Amino acid sequence: MKLNSPTMTLRYFKRLLVVLFLAATSQVYAQKAVPVLDALKAITREYKTDFVYDPQVVKKKTTTYNLTNFAGKSLEDVLKAVLYPNDLVFLYVKPNYYTIVEKDRVGEYQAPKKLNDNDAQVTSQAHQKIKVTGVVTDATQPIPNVMIMEKGTGNGTMTKPDGSYAITVSGPNAILAFSSIGYSTREEIVGTRNSIDVKLQESTKELGEVVVTALGVKREEKALGYAVQSVKGTSMQTVKGVDLGTSLTGQVAGLTVKNSTEFNGAPKLEMRGETPLLVIDGVPYGNMTLRDIPTDDIESINMLKGPTAAALYGARGAAGAVMITTKRSKEDRLTVDVNSNTMFNLGYLALPNVQSSYGHGLDGKINTDYVWGPKLDIGQTAVQWNPITKQNEEMPLVSSGKNNLKNFLETGLITNNSVSVTKGGQNGFFRAGLNHIYNKGQFPNQKLNIINYTMSGELKAGDKFSLESHMGYTRTTAPQLWGSAYDQQGYIYQILMWTGPDYDIRQYKDYWVTQNQKQNWLYNAWYDNPYLIAYEKLRSTEQNKLNASLTMNYNFTKDLKLIFRNGYDYYKNEDIVQNPAGINSTRGMTIGNTFGFDFSGKGLYGQNQSWGNSINSDLLLTYNKKIGSKWNLDALGGASIFYYKQREQGAKTRNGLAVPGWYSLANAVPSTTAGVDGIITNYGTWAKQTNSVYAKATLSWNSAVFVDVTGRNDWSSTQAENARSYFYPSVATSVLMSEFLHMPKWIDMWKVRGSWTMTKTPLDVYANNLAYTINNSWGNTTASTPDNLAGSNLLPTTTRTWEFGTAAYLFSKRLHVDLAYFTKLYYNNQIKQTLAPSSGYATTLINTGETYARRGVEITLDGTVMKKGKFQWNSMVNFSTQNRYFVDIDPVYSAKNLWTVAGGRMDAVAYTQKALRDPNGNVIHQNGLPMLSTYTEKYGNSDPDFVFGFINNFSYGNWNLGITIDGRIGGVMYDYIYAKMFDTGANPETDNQWRYDEVVKGLKNYVGNGVKVVSGSVTYDNYGRITSDTRQYAPNDVPVSYQAYARKWGNSYETGVMNKSFVKVREISLGYRVPQSWFGKSGIKNASVALTGQNLFLFTKFKYSDPDVDTELMNAPAQRMVGFNVKVGF
Repeated sequence: MKLNSPTMTLRYFKRLLVVLFLAATSQVYAQKAVPVLDALKAITREYKTDFVYDPQVVKKKTTTYNLTNFAGKSLEDVLKAVLYPNDLVFLYVKPNYYTIVEKDRVGEYQAPKKLNDNDAQVTSQAHQKIKVTGVVTDATQPIPNVMIMEKGTGNGTMTKPDGSYAITVSGPNAILAFSSIGYSTREEIVGTRNSIDVKLQESTKELGEVVVTALGVKREEKALGYAVQSVKGTSMQTVKGVDLGTSLTGQVAGLTVKNSTEFNGAPKLEMRGETPLLVIDGVPYGNMTLRDIPTDDIESINMLKGPTAAALYGARGAAGAVMITTKRSKEDRLTVDVNSNTMFNLGYLALPNVQSSYGHGLDGKINTDYVWGPKLDIGQTAVQWNPITKQNEEMPLVSSGKNNLKNFLETGLITNNSVSVTKGGQNGFFRAGLNHIYNKGQFPNQKLNIINYTMSGELKAGDKFSLESHMGYTRTTAPQLWGSAYDQQGYIYQILMWTGPDYDIRQYKDYWVTQNQKQNWLYNAWYDNPYLIAYEKLRSTEQNKLNASLTMNYNFTKDLKLIFRNGYDYYKNEDIVQNPAGINSTRGMTIGNTFGFDFSGKGLYGQNQSWGNSINSDLLLTYNKKIGSKWNLDALGGASIFYYKQREQGAKTRNGLAVPGWYSLANAVPSTTAGVDGIITNYGTWAKQTNSVYAKATLSWNSAVFVDVTGRNDWSSTQAENARSYFYPSVATSVLMSEFLHMPKWIDMWKVRGSWTMTKTPLDVYANNLAYTINNSWGNTTASTPDNLAGSNLLPTTTRTWEFGTAAYLFSKRLHVDLAYFTKLYYNNQIKQTLAPSSGYATTLINTGETYARRGVEITLDGTVMKKGKFQWNSMVNFSTQNRYFVDIDPVYSAKNLWTVAGGRMDAVAYTQKALRDPNGNVIHQNGLPMLSTYTEKYGNSDPDFVFGFINNFSYGNWNLGITIDGRIGGVMYDYIYAKMFDTGANPETDNQWRYDEVVKGLKNYVGNGVKVVSGSVTYDNYGRITSDTRQYAPNDVPVSYQAYARKWGNSYETGVMNKSFVKVREISLGYRVPQSWFGKSGIKNASVALTGQNLFLFTKFKYSDPDVDTELMNAPAQRMVGFNVKVGF
């Protein structure tokens, strides 16, 4: 079977999944049954635990649980596996002492004196005093199997699947203790109450918590020598937008999420300034994104920060990893969960504002461009285009379109609905989920549909062998993606920037004069009717994506385990681009890697298809052995293969459409040039493969000192043959200082950690291949000439990372503190060097001597701020800062400017056109206009000073309030829309007396603040520094046209460079858990409702645009979304 054959591979996975799921749900697997009595004896020997039980109840029970391998299993998990299938439960009495009773009679028993296994008996308690009932929940839903004990007795019970319980206690002085794994124990005095509802809080994370690390291996957090941070899936499953990434904003120190305001624009995740690897259930897929994973499928997300955390993934994990673990069955019954969230647009956080006093044109007159036209609403008329009669007519000059953008916008809507079915049991589980996301954009004809279907399951064959698998399918469709930002001449470009308020956009909904040939629009050059763009000038898309994984585990012994994991994904995208004849703007786009689609005034139809797949296979052997009483060795070794291939092909009409409105390649206008077809085609293919071997060894002492050593060697197909092999090691250590030092009582745990890693990044596909260009430069004779010269001794880009950190739990684990500092050095960096034509080549890749470093600090504080009665306030603060600095400068290849120096920051924001100033800071004028520098100058730095997140959860009884606030403070960015509107005349600051005087009175009387040169001269060096200056100044007194001055100032980058700091109220949810008593016998086990909001409030000085995007190029308005969430469990 060929692994790179999508059809064969998909058929293989489909058949395997069918077998797996049928087996997992059958709950029938032939294993040798043993008496429960024998099982309890074996458990007693292994865990040094005693039991009290009635032999008459237990002796007829059997279990198929494998009693020869208890490695890695807790006592509670083993007891559940042995007892629960037999309708038996275990009640905690005291350490290493449990009572075993029948499930339906658990409330009748009290622990007797210690008895032998052969003559155990039980004493019935008949002294009923008070019967107490209630429901136990966490922050969102009921909790099954919670132990409820009357303190000082053996009297106890457990909650049912719906969280309800009933227990009879000795009297009003009885104290009930509610405990469950993963939650803090809570005690309640009964008093005179007959009903006690309890909300358990998730226990504060301990250093011993198990987290998912590289290769899907679970480890105790206290053993890790690098920074990790976890996000629970439940925290993202109430406020559900289109993208999971938005809900991650502010949740993790060191993670920056740059959110888009554009339709179908996905957030960009950066871990310590770089893009982390996405790993789903242990598989590092090549084509999967966060949008392909339904939020309701996620159990948890572990952020492995930095290269040490993901060292076993090689170059792909050089920026850390986002480890997503999907949900599994937690109960031995069939469950159905429904989660529905609906949000709609309720206003805007950032919306451009324009002047509405002057129409389109220049110099106060009607024209086809700019907004420096005549004064409106003063009784003037002019020949204008009438969109109703569709001809030029003399009409009044009035501001009928002062709200054009708002009138063009539509109410955005997001629905995110999911349903899942889960069935678990002793021999495995099965889960299937369906998720549908619908996003109606804020502009016409913006409709995004995303359908996700997932299946997962596990099959256990005793304690030796298990088989896990996952399959997911995602289909994404949208009829129109065109029309955003400057590059696509988006709607803001058309409506606000270059057209004035002297027309009503709503009158242009009928956008045809002649169907498919001539548009109804006031301009005949450059700009198109926005409604025509929305419905006719289209780029539609359809994407289908499939992913599947298979994991096989085999335990040779309790110490030695073999794991085989294979992951596969496949995608196919199809984009269709079309436009009718008669359009004005022909600016287009590039789809995929290379194929350009320029719109055409003669009509256009084009198709682009891209498809590809990736395969990642791992085979690893793990070994865990205790050495003596205090030492432990945890090791693994393995090999992997990662294969990736992408192909794309496109076709488009060359000379327009023969029949207007018929969009087909068959309708292409034939070419009049001999040998040239009327259709332009394109095809490309990219492939790469990386073979790897790796190993890791962890040596620990007394569960307090841990040392990790890893090594990985890759062979990459993209490197030159003599440089394909490269090795990267890492070492990390963690020491629990609280195990060695006498700590104050308020310090519960304290550890320090450190790590060092080397990573190497191979070249991209074809980056170092000998390339040829086909041209006909020599007398129309076609020839292939060499373009790129392959570098024979090119070294992969290499990094070395040092990280130090500490973590502590304080005040009875009410407060958790984590601090990390890292430095990452980059060297062997590569650039494309231009070669002399005499060499016969155009370019080649070389290594430079320039090196730079990234340094940063991350701090997390989380815990319980207040806890009193039914009220609890949990809070988390995440803080991070990181910057890049030059370390070594290459004298030949480094940039030649004043800020590229050793120790200087790399994120300089530099432009030309800065206003020239005298020594006192006054703007220098020439002929009344500001003088602008022709030298490139630094305006500031782009990286923020720090990034923060502030997450709060307040609960009181059945009510819950969640608030997430985040922000980025510091850094500058060019505000294109604000600055450019000075040039076009749309900026509201241009609506002033000087403009009125110029347009209405014919006066050019604007005098700019500053000075003028009256004598002398100045000279500069190559960097714009003054070398001599004899200039003398006088106050500027030269009146000029205000239009000319504003346009000159608008062309200065100084006008638009602004501080991009912001603080945002990201999410708010106010929820209520419906009491279980309301459901009766309806079959509903739990339900909750919540008011939800996302992107609610923005605090910033950045003008007209949301700096959360981190770039500004006439971005779409930032929407405020509010709605509601409903969850129901059956």
